[in-house]
Amino acid sequence: MNELLATLLPSFTPELRDEMVGMTCDLVDIPSATGEEGPIADYVAHRFREIEGMDIELQEVEPDRYNVIGRLRGSGRGRSLLLGAHFDTGMTGKDPGMPFGLLPKATVEDSGWIYGLGVSNMKSAFAAYYGAIRAVQEAGIELRGDIILAGVIGETEKSPTDEFAGPAYRAGGWGTLYAAQHGVVADAAILGEPTGLRVQTGNSSYIFAKVSTRGISRHTWSKEHGDDAIEKGVRVLDALRAWEPEFAASHAHPTMGTRIGFGAIRGGNPFQPAVNPARSCTLYLDFRFPPTATIMDIHRQVRGFLDDLAEKDPALATELSFFLCRNGYEIGDDEPLVQTVERAHRSVFGTPSHKVEPYRYDVSADTSILHEYGVPALTYGPGGIRKDGVYDVYDQYGEIVSIENLVDCTKVYAQCIAEICG
Repeated sequence: MNELLATLLPSFTPELRDEMVGMTCDLVDIPSATGEEGPIADYVAHRFREIEGMDIELQEVEPDRYNVIGRLRGSGRGRSLLLGAHFDTGMTGKDPGMPFGLLPKATVEDSGWIYGLGVSNMKSAFAAYYGAIRAVQEAGIELRGDIILAGVIGETEKSPTDEFAGPAYRAGGWGTLYAAQHGVVADAAILGEPTGLRVQTGNSSYIFAKVSTRGISRHTWSKEHGDDAIEKGVRVLDALRAWEPEFAASHAHPTMGTRIGFGAIRGGNPFQPAVNPARSCTLYLDFRFPPTATIMDIHRQVRGFLDDLAEKDPALATELSFFLCRNGYEIGDDEPLVQTVERAHRSVFGTPSHKVEPYRYDVSADTSILHEYGVPALTYGPGGIRKDGVYDVYDQYGEIVSIENLVDCTKVYAQCIAEICG
């Protein structure tokens, strides 16, 4: 334990622990699907106004959707630290793909774990930030640099496409991009994404893409005279699946992996299967790759593969379009922010932080957006580890976070605040 942590520890009282647990449960109990972040933003604004000296701004991104920007100003000439987290949950509590038995409301177990939708990704981070700032103030540590809170809308991996339009689909970093465009930046940033108390220093780039085949509709009785877009779409899908290892090998990286996600296939009218085949069939794909490749590099590569496929079989001509593009990023272990968080983690836990596995980089975070605006950023959060020690947001009952991990993560944040801003 270093001297700085020793100064902070008396602030971590049972009362502060209980307040953080209660705040986490409150946040979980407020539904906050993408596009419906208003109530949780109101709550976060209210709670952080309780912190002495913190100014709160409600930054409207679009009607009824706003970021909460808090600023606790230092005395001057110090480095600023941004603590960021998103309001929206990836699921709504009603999605058919939810894990069995998922609890949308917060449930605290006697064993010291909290369940509930969003508790790991990433509502518990707000409670950790709140507790860390309170602990620094209680310890009497003078701040020279500003602490900036950024509670943002629309982080989850969604994007409008086709008839899926409106606020419920405007995400993919929407809130942080707006905040950065309007001056919410800092000397460094920590985002409490569910890394399982591991320091993650980068994210893969990703692209959402559509690949469409065309056909001619015919009724079942005369299907021989049609041109089956669905059959062609399935053949293109099979070809892309077979090509994935080659695509991955072409973007070898020491820490990040490369892969293709096959998210959806659409063709025809479910209510009218007598009209077969469909006029078109569209594949919805997710490309993850290291930031050493550009968006246009991937466009040329995928377009080239599809053109080669059509050259071999003209029936497999396709249309390609991208509908969400996010650049990844990577910072080195020698970056001062990384060393600060690693030092704080070792001080609290007595051991170094583990490295994340390559495919953890495929989980997007708004750190990549901040990086584009010159802000060194990393992810490090209390969620993302289960009772059995497996690094995952979910167990069989849903999202889960350990109260002990929440408190220990808060200690790490408090030490980082004191070191960077003090």
